[in-house]
Amino acid sequence: MDMDILNLLEKIEDIAEDASKLPLSSKVMIDKEELLEVINEIRLKLPDEINRASWVAKERQRILSEAQSEADDYLQKIKEQQKMLIEESEIIKHANQYAEQILRDAELKANDMKVGAYNYSDHILSNLQNKIVEINDIIDQNRSVLKNM
Repeated sequence: MDMDILNLLEKIEDIAEDASKLPLSSKVMIDKEELLEVINEIRLKLPDEINRASWVAKERQRILSEAQSEADDYLQKIKEQQKMLIEESEIIKHANQYAEQILRDAELKANDMKVGAYNYSDHILSNLQNKIVEINDIIDQNRSVLKNM
């Protein structure tokens, strides 16, 4: 409908160009009714054009707002995902540290148990050795008694 208004403006130009010229002047005589009729048609068409332009501006703003909103949402999701990955990374890091500590503790306990087992075995073997020495002494005494009989 932009063309309608442009056509009407051209019609005004045609009216001005086709109008009768006043002698000794650059002025022309224009049919008032014809000119007012064209102007009235422009007035009738202008609200449509203004409304359409307003709608285009509003639609443009709506599309821009939607695009910005989508971009903001996308950015927020990326930030949340990044935060989650960092937290997961921290959790994994802490889990690895905890696992390493458990292994160190287990190795220390295993070493302590091994040393304790060696000490216990040595204690038992020492007692056994002492008992064997006592039994050997008793056997030697009994043999001596038997020899002297």
